[in-house]
Amino acid sequence: MTTRDHILEPDPTDLTGPVGAHHYARFFDNGPRLLVHFATAPKGMKSDQHFSTLEVQARKREWSLLLLVAEAGHDFRTADVVEFFDHCSDEATFDLFEDVLFYGDGDGGYAALCYALSAPGARIVAVTPSQPAKATTERYVPEAQNLAVAQRLVWLHDPYAPRALDPSPVAQVLTTRYLKPGAEARLIRRGAFWPLLDGVMGKGVDSVSLFAALRARRNDRTYIRRLTKKCLNAGQFARAAAVAGSFAKRSGRKRFARSYASIVETYDLKGFDPIEPPDTF
Repeated sequence: MTTRDHILEPDPTDLTGPVGAHHYARFFDNGPRLLVHFATAPKGMKSDQHFSTLEVQARKREWSLLLLVAEAGHDFRTADVVEFFDHCSDEATFDLFEDVLFYGDGDGGYAALCYALSAPGARIVAVTPSQPAKATTERYVPEAQNLAVAQRLVWLHDPYAPRALDPSPVAQVLTTRYLKPGAEARLIRRGAFWPLLDGVMGKGVDSVSLFAALRARRNDRTYIRRLTKKCLNAGQFARAAAVAGSFAKRSGRKRFARSYASIVETYDLKGFDPIEPPDTF
């Protein structure tokens, strides 16, 4: 007999609706496993107009979904959001599910760390969580002694991200440099996102497979351009040349060969050989 066989089902109307002026909650009941997703609506969109990009895959997995949406420019550390999770805790909402996973990216990652405390024994995936931009409530603070009650905590840490939060010592930390901005979309595009959530909801995360998927970024032109620019801005000229040159050799793309040559010439780098890409590119 499962938990939901002998306890009343959660009431969708009780978990769906405005949460203050700038947040909205939406609940879909679809099974005994619950994904709590913190998301930020695109700029100019009201919180009640935004739906989770994860809903389709969650339904396929027969997971229920509780979505908390913040409007652009607002985080999740408001009195109204705190009261919402107080209500969930008082009503033992999360006890109705066999497994609960709190997930978010950026500000949502920080929120996942905070509000998972309302469901002791929950699982947490915090992707590049951000330090709050302003002073926040003292309730639901993601300190190590609080996070230690989580059944599993996986923290994707981008040390170069603005406002990057230092990982907790109780977390399984996966360092993913230059994952932001758009970390969630990048993980999905690389096929790393759902193996991550499935692992945390299940028996654990295969970090080797996750990093193998992320390593595919080295063949992504947009990523290479961003990384080259970051190296140049940081004064790491030799590294910028190595990044552009390595991609030019692998891909044979003339644009990156020209970029490599320009960096070598501009910064008078010694020991870098010319690159001659095939004429087919």
